[in-house]
Amino acid sequence: MDMNTQDIIARSPYDYIPTLYICGIYVALFGLATLLHTLLAFRSKLWWLLPTLVAGGLTETLGWTARTWSSHSPDNISPFIMQMTTTIIAPSFMTAGNFLILGILLSRFGPQYSRLSPKWYSIVFVTADLIALIVQAVGGATASIAVQEVPRQSPDNGAHIMLGGIFLQIVAMTIYAVLGLEFFIRVRMDRPVRTLPPQPTTRSRFTLHGRYDSLEAEKAATELQATGFGFATGSRLSLTILSLGITTVLIYIRGIYRTVELIGGWNGVVITTELYFNVLDALPITLALFTMIFLHPGWLLREDPAGSLRETKLDSVETAV
Repeated sequence: MDMNTQDIIARSPYDYIPTLYICGIYVALFGLATLLHTLLAFRSKLWWLLPTLVAGGLTETLGWTARTWSSHSPDNISPFIMQMTTTIIAPSFMTAGNFLILGILLSRFGPQYSRLSPKWYSIVFVTADLIALIVQAVGGATASIAVQEVPRQSPDNGAHIMLGGIFLQIVAMTIYAVLGLEFFIRVRMDRPVRTLPPQPTTRSRFTLHGRYDSLEAEKAATELQATGFGFATGSRLSLTILSLGITTVLIYIRGIYRTVELIGGWNGVVITTELYFNVLDALPITLALFTMIFLHPGWLLREDPAGSLRETKLDSVETAV
């Protein structure tokens, strides 16, 4: 490493120079994922995918575009601030999508098996996710102001605020995972939390096509109790649960990395090591976005004409739910 490169790194807020080809790869991957999610959202008419998975992919694309800019101008503070803010908040949009998908499943198999109704499940967890996003954004703005001061100030206060937002996100995801697991166990074992009277078909924005029928939900739950989730045969329900599990674990990995990163401070070993960021932040989110493309809600949650989650004979994957 020559003296000029050392001097550039010394002035860089990253404490390294982002690798150009790595940045290019992630810009391409996140851009492709965003495009595909946008097309699939319009094709399936699932408009809630736009402010969740599409927004998450777009935010990551902007963040990695900024890192590409930084690879050419590593001592420029503007792209650093841009990538710092966008990559910290992007997964929050994706977790909101997972929360809504589980809310849909609550309606499909009966809210009596859940501690919260589908409506309140979505409201509580999406609100918690929104608060976590806002806290992380405020932390990012605080850190940005600090690094733009002359002389440059420590962004650690902003980092601590961001850490609080990430911690809130991890807590919300943990509760979501526990309640989701309890819901599936209760449906399988026919152990409802409460008894609900039969309700006529109603339209609700918290289901895939705005449709809820208590009789259809009871029928779907009865079939599940008789034959299981269908993991062995690749039923749509089993693949939906698999997609939620995979993406939750991946976002967890990223959240744990970010927690350790910010605890170590702005000049810590973790935050100043590019490899950690590439592998433990960008890679899990990339895999999560593409998991939701290959196991897309528009296919997995599609209703048959009767309104249930069961497969019809025309579907490519047979159900043994």
